[in-house]
Amino acid sequence: MRDLTDSISVEIVYDRALWRRAMTGWWQSVVPPAPFARRAFFWAGVWLAIAVFAGALGLAGLSPMLVLWGLVGAGFMVGVFGFLQRTRMGRFWDEIGRHWERAGVTRAVFGGRGISLSDDVGERRLDWQGVDAIRAVSGGTVIRSGISMIVVPDDALDMPGPEFRSKLTEWRGAS
Repeated sequence: MRDLTDSISVEIVYDRALWRRAMTGWWQSVVPPAPFARRAFFWAGVWLAIAVFAGALGLAGLSPMLVLWGLVGAGFMVGVFGFLQRTRMGRFWDEIGRHWERAGVTRAVFGGRGISLSDDVGERRLDWQGVDAIRAVSGGTVIRSGISMIVVPDDALDMPGPEFRSKLTEWRGAS
């Protein structure tokens, strides 16, 4: 039987660095990182396939340099897209920050019935059945619900972060 009267209230302010770490936690809750050995075998297979392809081109009378230039071109494109990702994501976080400046402090209440969020812009209620994952990140907790996330800084809590996550997991499991 779950305790519906127990609750945890938190006031959350925007922390750009924490939200960036939280986004990593959100992604890892969707697609957990693969073990090193699995990644190593995958990339070894990719490079072996490229080498076999280059060898096949050489046997067919074509220059394997085509593969080399293709890899150089792909590397250039990865570099350009990496640069654009970093610069565009910086602007994305600035836009998120502007929303938080309008919204003010978010008041969150976590309890046996779910999560209630309110700020100067609006209100949102979420039942525990709608929570897909609860993950720890450096300095906080990420709660994933579909494509949205709630980020709770550990320093905003009256209890240690692991205890908070344990209580949330207990409520989520009881629902």
